[in-house]
Amino acid sequence: MGSAHRLTASQAVARMAAGRLTARALLEDCLARIAIREPAVQAWEALDIDRARARADLLDRRARPAGPLHGLPLAVKDIVATRFMPTACGSPIYRDRVVGRDAECVARLQKAGAIVLGKSVTTEFAGAHAGKTHNPHDLRHTPAGSSSGSAAAVADFMVPFGIGTQTAGSVIRPGAFNGVVAYKGSYGWADMTGVNPYAPSLDTLGFFVREANDLALVRAAWGHEAASPPATRLQIGFCRTPWWDEVDPANRRNLEDAARRLRAAGALVREWAAPETWRGLVAAQHRLMTREATRSFAAERARFTHLFSPALKSVMADGDAVNAAQLAGARRAKRRALTDLVPAWQRFDLLLVPAAKGEAPAGLGYTGDPLFNRTWTLLGLPCISLPVGRGPFGLPLAVQLIGPPGSDDRLIAQARWIEAHLS
Repeated sequence: MGSAHRLTASQAVARMAAGRLTARALLEDCLARIAIREPAVQAWEALDIDRARARADLLDRRARPAGPLHGLPLAVKDIVATRFMPTACGSPIYRDRVVGRDAECVARLQKAGAIVLGKSVTTEFAGAHAGKTHNPHDLRHTPAGSSSGSAAAVADFMVPFGIGTQTAGSVIRPGAFNGVVAYKGSYGWADMTGVNPYAPSLDTLGFFVREANDLALVRAAWGHEAASPPATRLQIGFCRTPWWDEVDPANRRNLEDAARRLRAAGALVREWAAPETWRGLVAAQHRLMTREATRSFAAERARFTHLFSPALKSVMADGDAVNAAQLAGARRAKRRALTDLVPAWQRFDLLLVPAAKGEAPAGLGYTGDPLFNRTWTLLGLPCISLPVGRGPFGLPLAVQLIGPPGSDDRLIAQARWIEAHLS
């Protein structure tokens, strides 16, 4: 095994463009890494090795790159449909189910040159019931959920990038726990056709990579151009959120230190206090999510309730209990919070907030608390988690960057600047 598997997506694409690396060589190095580490990490549900090799060879025969993701092996979360591999959604209900078509996002990524290497582990229907994956930094700790396999595969150098989805905290929290860059886009930024729904008004596509610059490559598959780094002094709102007391002490110090370092690097970092009424947004998100989940899984519930985990049964019960007035109240709370943010976006380019309570918890049965993700997902804002620091057990910590709606490409450019000054 060589060292190609440790390249970031941007580095690998650059080497292939310069003729210093082939898609097949990169793929084989990733496969060698998987052969060594997969028995311990268990990030994959299925691998499509023969088809991936054929695709790599085809790409290597091209006179020009196929697109911005030329030759990059990809992990596809197992709620995202693929034409040839099963899409089981982490549930025994759909074990061995082959949909027979690619999700729209998979088709776009392949058109841009990506190689689908396999399906990565998800929690049951992208919910709270944990899958088999271990955190590669310490196998005794959770990789979080629900996009556990994709996050762990990128963190453990099995692939340079992976697909995730977020309904509460299923991209940002795995990114934080596994020490990789994670991006959850603005709500609606990408077509979700072919992605098994959980709560359609919240479900959002995201990705895991190893450096912020890689996110611009991914966005290029949707025709977006990379934004330039900040030309003026970056205005950052340090938002401790109404749940600051829930942050682990080491993570509080880590976030405060990050704010100090960014201020020393030239950014204007000022405090922004979210209104106290925002405490209700966690309940609002949960009500919307669970109520919509009862609709999304109505067919499975009618026939296969006995195959639901206790966690999913609890979600169904919570959703059943949400009445029309509570649902309307949750939507009003969302609208009020977006209005609350209008003055903040006039003062700040982005918000700096916690990505998670702290390090990945020990054990595999609990995937961690999405407390510091629910609000931003409810509001449909673009979010990026950057690995920064280590906790008392030596596991990764992270900061989360929040941008205004639709500011994804600008937020990625700002994340590149922040990453350079916090690494």
